[in-house]
Amino acid sequence: MKQFLLLGISILVVSACAPHAPPPPAAPAAMVQPVPGSTAYTTTAFDGDYGNAVAKSMTPGCPDIIAATGLTIKNGFVQFRGANLTFYGYINPQGGLSLTTQQGQTFQGRIDPNFVLTGRATGPNCVYDASWSRIRAV
Repeated sequence: MKQFLLLGISILVVSACAPHAPPPPAAPAAMVQPVPGSTAYTTTAFDGDYGNAVAKSMTPGCPDIIAATGLTIKNGFVQFRGANLTFYGYINPQGGLSLTTQQGQTFQGRIDPNFVLTGRATGPNCVYDASWSRIRAV
């Protein structure tokens, strides 16, 4: 009985000291894609002034607002003001855009073939669906 106990302990000690199998090889690095809406991945195809903006609150208790200022896209750079915030970012060649503010609010949207931009602004307390239409190409 003592011999079996010593044999069992010896096997545990040897197995604990044995080298572990090496980790599996790393997968080949995926091709790095440009960030959607970055300076390296934008277009001027949607450049223009966009107006007739309407934003509807999707959050109970948040007011519906009509954006007084328009949205401008120039050289692929998108900017608009709403609710005392400035959203900015770049549009990608497929018409997608992802904008942010310095306070961390975001706007995700897309421009359709008729140059109508629709999207959603998200902040800490309220969510808005908004739309604009292009009123002038630049």
